[in-house]
Amino acid sequence: MPRVSITIPGKNSQPYRFKLDRNKVTIGRSADNDIVVDDSSVSSSHCTMERIDGGYILRDRSSTNGITLDTDEMEIIDLRNGDDVKVGDVQFAYTLSDEELDTLEEEDFKPHEKKKTSKETPAKPKRKLAAAPTPPAQPAILASNQSGGGMLSFGTVVLGAVALFAGLNNGYVSKQERLGREGEISLSGDVLNGRPALEKKTEE
Repeated sequence: MPRVSITIPGKNSQPYRFKLDRNKVTIGRSADNDIVVDDSSVSSSHCTMERIDGGYILRDRSSTNGITLDTDEMEIIDLRNGDDVKVGDVQFAYTLSDEELDTLEEEDFKPHEKKKTSKETPAKPKRKLAAAPTPPAQPAILASNQSGGGMLSFGTVVLGAVALFAGLNNGYVSKQERLGREGEISLSGDVLNGRPALEKKTEE
């Protein structure tokens, strides 16, 4: 008879034996299970031990803490002698006698073992925000306008300076002529040559 030993942490092991012709054994915390496991890590209807050709499997029944094989979370475990199996946090030991092993070897065993798939909630697609309309770029025109505006301002300043100097020069020339100065007269020429301007009319 297959032997199952349940070991709750801090308590003594609880052995159970079943005949090979037993098709299903229910395991859980509820009293209506074939194997009742009084531990908070075990769900009311935690898992089932099922007879298949060549042996037994342990199938999870959507329990909270699941079943594990060597720390791997599983949906189905192919039960073998000496495997490190847990139901929640409870150790689940499965052993067969030599006669039972010989009997099962005559049957055609097919693996059923299956790891538990994660049930992560798929990420919701990010909502795309409508892009604000992009105004047509006119960098060349703006640069041209800025350049043209700068040149215009500079030209205005130059013209203003020329006009001012021309006005000063005309006034200077007229004054020098009234004072009786003859020859070529210019304000810039007198300044560059260091020639003093006449301050009063020369006596004849």
